[in-house]
This record gives sequence, structure tokens and C-alpha cells, in this order.
Amino acid sequence: MGIGMVQSGNGVFESGASMGAERKRRSNFGTEPDTTSKDKTMECMAFLREKSEEILEKLRNGETEASYQIGAESYTEKEWDKLLQKFDDIQEDVRRKMEERFRKLEEKEEEKRFVEG
Repeated sequence: MGIGMVQSGNGVFESGASMGAERKRRSNFGTEPDTTSKDKTMECMAFLREKSEEILEKLRNGETEASYQIGAESYTEKEWDKLLQKFDDIQEDVRRKMEERFRKLEEKEEEKRFVEG
């Protein structure tokens, strides 16, 4: 028995798809064809075709990473990590400049004390 094979009621192995079609033919015997189910099927097929084209276009453009909406922007994980790294670098730079500023102020105050004393 292969993948997707199902044993029918009479013991014959069939693919699940053909068995489902057979059941549908038996269940609709003597009735009008259901147009809403055909319309629904066509609608689903169109949706799947549209989505597959969208995915194919993303693959062609190299946009295969997941993107997360953050406020008004959307970032992939790599873009988010890059943004955080830039933020951390800027924050570290500001911290170093503030330390340098305080060190210079302390030196000036020490000079004043030395000159006055």
C-alpha cells in the first residue's frame, strides 16, 4: 500500500483522491450538480494560485524571511537585529561622550581648587 492509498469498502486499494471522487459521484446520484461547490472550488483554486504566485515572487526577490510589523514599520529578524545593534552602538557612544565630559569637568574643578589653594 503506497502513500495516499486507502482501502475501499470492497477491499480494493485506491488513492484517497479517486476514492473521494467515487463517493461524491455516488452521493450525488440522481440530483442536480451543486454549482455553489463548483464556484467555491474555483474560488479556492484561484486563491491558491494567487498565493503561490506571491510566494514565487518573494523567492525570486530573496524575501524569504518572516517579517514582523512593529509600529508603522515591518522588520525581518535580520533587520531588527541590525537596528538593535545600531541603537546599542549609538547608546554606547553617548555613554562614552558623557563620561569624557564629566571627566573634563572634574579636571577643571580640580584645577580651580589647586589654583585657589
